[in-house]
Amino acid sequence: MARRSTPPPSETPQASVSPSGGGRFKGPENAPITLMEFGDYQCPSCGAYFPIVNEVMRRYPTQVRLEFHHYPLVGMHPLAMPAALAAEAAGDQGRFWEMHDRIYENQAKWSAKPNAESEFLMYASELGLNINQFMQSMRSPTTQNRILSDVTRAREAKAPGTPTFYINGKRIETPKGVNEFSQVIQEHLPK
Repeated sequence: MARRSTPPPSETPQASVSPSGGGRFKGPENAPITLMEFGDYQCPSCGAYFPIVNEVMRRYPTQVRLEFHHYPLVGMHPLAMPAALAAEAAGDQGRFWEMHDRIYENQAKWSAKPNAESEFLMYASELGLNINQFMQSMRSPTTQNRILSDVTRAREAKAPGTPTFYINGKRIETPKGVNEFSQVIQEHLPK
């Protein structure tokens, strides 16, 4: 599997975070498992885990609710913040997950550019978003503050890097693939 953006902790994760505090959600509200992800759109490991998380959601449509939080590591990934802004700007028009998916699906293309704004505008157009509203949202301090609030949450939760996953508020070792991730989900399902 792809390398993490920062090394995992040397011991079993003990950090926890209170579930359901901000972020973007996908899945049933009453799911017994909340899978929280702190992610960075330009992080290659996050890009590698994107299809794994999607498959987990497909396998457990009623048992898992995904809670995504932005954790752009701008020191390593200078386009991570603009990507997060684009996702949130699309979210302001009810299309967060569609933009989230496009950004990850096209990570290799836009992350190789010095400025990816034209790519994000193209995705917004393809999604049928109001482009003026999208650009206003991308440049809005309110949008940036939502992302920075997620960053603060990641730091308070002691997320060691990206991606970092929590199940029902408890950090887990990053599973090494779909089957291992499914096994972790199975272990956390109510008996």
